[in-house]
Amino acid sequence: MLQPEVLASLKSTKNDSASAFIALPEKIVLGYWPNEPNTIGYKGGQATTLDLKDAPEGYNVVAVAFMKGAGVPGFTPHRWTPEAFRAQVGELNAQGRPVLLSLGGADAHIELALGQEEALAYEIIRLVETYGFDGFDIDLEQSAILAGDNPTVIPAALKMVKEHYASEGKHFIISLAPEFPHLREGASYQAYIQGLEGYYDLITPQYYNQGGDGVWIEEISRWITQNDEENKEDFLYYLTDSLIHGTRSYIQIPAQKLAIGLPANVDAANSGYVADPADVFNALQRLDAAGTPVRGIMSWAIDWDNSVNKDGVPYDWEFIKRYAHIGNDGDNGQHPTKPSAPASLRSPAQTENSITLSWNASTGDNPVVAYTLYRNNSDIGKTASLTYTDTGLNAGQQYAYRVVAIDSAGNVSDSSTSLFVSTPDPVVLTPAWVVNTWYVDGDVISYAGKNWRCVMQHTSNQYWTPDIAASLWEAV
Repeated sequence: MLQPEVLASLKSTKNDSASAFIALPEKIVLGYWPNEPNTIGYKGGQATTLDLKDAPEGYNVVAVAFMKGAGVPGFTPHRWTPEAFRAQVGELNAQGRPVLLSLGGADAHIELALGQEEALAYEIIRLVETYGFDGFDIDLEQSAILAGDNPTVIPAALKMVKEHYASEGKHFIISLAPEFPHLREGASYQAYIQGLEGYYDLITPQYYNQGGDGVWIEEISRWITQNDEENKEDFLYYLTDSLIHGTRSYIQIPAQKLAIGLPANVDAANSGYVADPADVFNALQRLDAAGTPVRGIMSWAIDWDNSVNKDGVPYDWEFIKRYAHIGNDGDNGQHPTKPSAPASLRSPAQTENSITLSWNASTGDNPVVAYTLYRNNSDIGKTASLTYTDTGLNAGQQYAYRVVAIDSAGNVSDSSTSLFVSTPDPVVLTPAWVVNTWYVDGDVISYAGKNWRCVMQHTSNQYWTPDIAASLWEAV
């Protein structure tokens, strides 16, 4: 139990913007802000040092990374005094943006032992009172997840902290950012999720750095991996759906406590970058349509969003420009108007193995930049034109198509009306008549632009052509 006299000694006497506890927005775009000097990226790019206060407003939740160290971990700003750093937290708080302190990271070994619960709780409270943090994030990776008694000590300490601030009428935010394989039944983060049941506010699984790991989709008999670029939308949708429902071997997380974690660009993670933002928007739209809208998205990391690639070309805030509107504050709290649904979807041409589609242009507040085509509700491709030819089909089969529009701000339209189109039945080619060939009754051949049926068995010769040998052939 936390001692009142110790808590009193930690209490801040400041009354500034950082003193308020800021709630999580209804929809979030969470960005990690690394508390470290410039680093080199996975593809040779260079991160750009950024003041905390300069994190773009589209990131309406910011997690400061990381609290770490031997024994009971700690935190010290790498470039500022405590007062100067608190002022930056206060600037974000004044804009309505909560700032969390994140524990761990890929290179941190945290190892706590039973009996250190109160010491950790006191240290978290001290850091909250010193810097004005609004909550705490667990980002343990690799061996640190199960090191020592971490799965017991850390949840117990966070419960103490949350209950302490609840007694003061304040809501202390708790979030976790596990790599998604650790959210399977019996996997290493299950103890944290269960230990903080009823206490945690947000889970932002990392959908990156996992290569060929993924999810088996029984209904479509397919294993979809994180690095499957052609099926990125399906990966994002089905993994999230699995977590929401606690299916396909994953533990259950409520949709409104779940945000999809993505890297800002190819330098921010070894794998998992989403090249086409439509894959994200389409996956989110499918989750909405299923009645399970998630809380938002997360990015590693804000400084990488402002970095340069190996050739010195700026990434120019690509991530937040794409996704800011997902959060409440990305566009002054207003979501941009989505384009109109594509109209008059039609099929002007079909072959045995292809169907050509066309439709009328969509319009909206922002320019429409692409259209996504769906066959039988699966994404089959994108185009900037108003036509698309779907190939590799089977003859004599019906297919259902629909199309959605995407504008320059990443807004996705409602779907067009579905169109059902069939490919023609296969054409049976009639063999040509040839000499010196044995024909029997019923054989059909082609000759002189017509089809003929054999009515008497015989061996053909140059004089008994079908057009003159009426006793041997009849026109079909």
